[in-house]
Amino acid sequence: MHSSARSFLLAALLSSPFLTPIQAAPSGLLYDPEPPPNSAYVRVINATPDAIADIAVDGRSRVKDLVGHEASDYLVLPAGKRTLTIAGHGAKPATVTVDVVSGRAISIAFDKATGDVKPLVFEDKANTNLLKAVLAVYHLNAKGPTVDVVAANGATKVMSGVHAGSSRGLAVNPIKVDLAAVAEGASAQLASASLAMAPGGTYSFILFAGPRGEFVARAIQNKVERYAGR
Repeated sequence: MHSSARSFLLAALLSSPFLTPIQAAPSGLLYDPEPPPNSAYVRVINATPDAIADIAVDGRSRVKDLVGHEASDYLVLPAGKRTLTIAGHGAKPATVTVDVVSGRAISIAFDKATGDVKPLVFEDKANTNLLKAVLAVYHLNAKGPTVDVVAANGATKVMSGVHAGSSRGLAVNPIKVDLAAVAEGASAQLASASLAMAPGGTYSFILFAGPRGEFVARAIQNKVERYAGR
């Protein structure tokens, strides 16, 4: 293959906003199957402090034992209306129907694993600039105040006025940083987490409610499940 063609192929592979690093498949193939063109990407965030949940999509088990204050990988799903079942261990399952759009990614956050769950649904920002990283903040502490997100040293304000139940994303320089949430206009830290970002990646800074309503922060790199031609 001509070197310019190889460079173009590599750039195309790396530019996908939802791809994880390439890995060899157990079958011996160099690349896993590519998701169909109409695929959508959906992840589930367990915003409960301690409930463990299993997630099924259209009756098929997709995520097992998602613990509290964790996010699943993005599931590769056919576009259209999908039915998610959230089954807390020992609780009545909850059913959520979402209409997912081809080529887009959403996060579905629930704060209790019972039959009357009313999840929050966020459309996630993709990364179209390989020189930058995309950072999204999710404020999932329903009773918490509006927050600003700052570098933990207090020198840089990253986002202002993030309300409970909302999400916001922006392109940032791909650096290693300690992020903190503070009440809007204040300086005392409510929660913090460290994040090492790389060019072209997408990342989440998620603010949860702890058992007593206190803030708990998690910082993660967004990942897509390995697609195996399902």
